[in-house]
Amino acid sequence: MKKLVHFLGCLLMMMAMVVTALPSEARAEISERPVGFVVIDQDGDVNGAVYKTWRQVVKWAYHFPYYQIIDGGEPQELVSEAVRSGTKLDKASLQALSEKSKVDVLVVARVYELDEYIVPSMGFREDNDTYVKTSACADLFVYKKDGDKFLKKKLRERELREMGNVDHPEETIKWELSKLVNTMEGRPIIGA
Repeated sequence: MKKLVHFLGCLLMMMAMVVTALPSEARAEISERPVGFVVIDQDGDVNGAVYKTWRQVVKWAYHFPYYQIIDGGEPQELVSEAVRSGTKLDKASLQALSEKSKVDVLVVARVYELDEYIVPSMGFREDNDTYVKTSACADLFVYKKDGDKFLKKKLRERELREMGNVDHPEETIKWELSKLVNTMEGRPIIGA
């Protein structure tokens, strides 16, 4: 028994020496590149829950540990100020805004219309169904400093559908935003 305890003690000391001989930093540093996510709501219908679902879609494409999404702050202020001053959002302006706000990727959703309301049945129809009219109008932009890439999507969807067959406007914008950021990153389109 004494020999077994002595052997285990020696084994433990050898393992401790090996562990202390290893470098203290064995992992590589991963730099998080900042991503600015900006929503400009010109309709007044984007609430916190809608913002979170859109942010989540951007986070799918630009996720930790490689990217860090910046909410609000400098990107939001600079883009909002540019829109108020009448600057057209295009590749050159987004490139300048991403440089000023110190982000590697700038994702902008400028929402013009985000409406959904019930419309009673038309008088000429005999089905007496209830319909829902939806409007999803937004300009979506993505600028990526790496490779100087730029994509935009002008979304203008207005539909009248039966009540049970409605695509909610916030979901329409969410999936268009998903297509845009995944196309930018060369990833499969989620939700298509």
